[in-house]
Amino acid sequence: MQKRHWTHIALFAAALGLAACASTAPRITTTYYNINGTTGADLDREIAEKGPLKGHALASAAIKFVPVAISYDKSDGKCRFRDAKFRIEANVTLPRWRTRASTDPELRTAWKFLSAYAREHEAVHVAIAEKYARKIGEELMALPAKETCDDLDKAAERVLKRNRVEHNREQLAFDEEEQQRLAELFG
Repeated sequence: MQKRHWTHIALFAAALGLAACASTAPRITTTYYNINGTTGADLDREIAEKGPLKGHALASAAIKFVPVAISYDKSDGKCRFRDAKFRIEANVTLPRWRTRASTDPELRTAWKFLSAYAREHEAVHVAIAEKYARKIGEELMALPAKETCDDLDKAAERVLKRNRVEHNREQLAFDEEEQQRLAELFG
């Protein structure tokens, strides 16, 4: 049996110091951008100027898939995965209203709900990504043995590409559904 590092898959390039007991728990960091203002228009303007995606989003989650345990079993003249585990690393960006000087109780309440919604929305994006991290590992483990580990890596690249497309599609569909839902609520 031979263990080697998975160097052929460029889709998820990362430094790989892989251990068999590597954690697949997500690594999530949260960063904030500060907004100021005393009216809803002030807050809207600040979000448009300072928000993620060049002000086109209230919040965002930048997500990476990171291989944490990849090893091969080379026996019987064939190569298969002995271990294939991934985790996600996400940087969630949220707004922080720094100068809550507004005496308008409706604005304060609206902000409280908007801020909580942004956090929950990004948590769903993270959950979708976690599902795909598990799915990638499961699909790699299900790959049939190949004649060489290079052949196995090529098959793994196809699995990764397909899951990347499916992951992006599901993330975009979630955003679209949420936009429609919010438009119905507030439109």
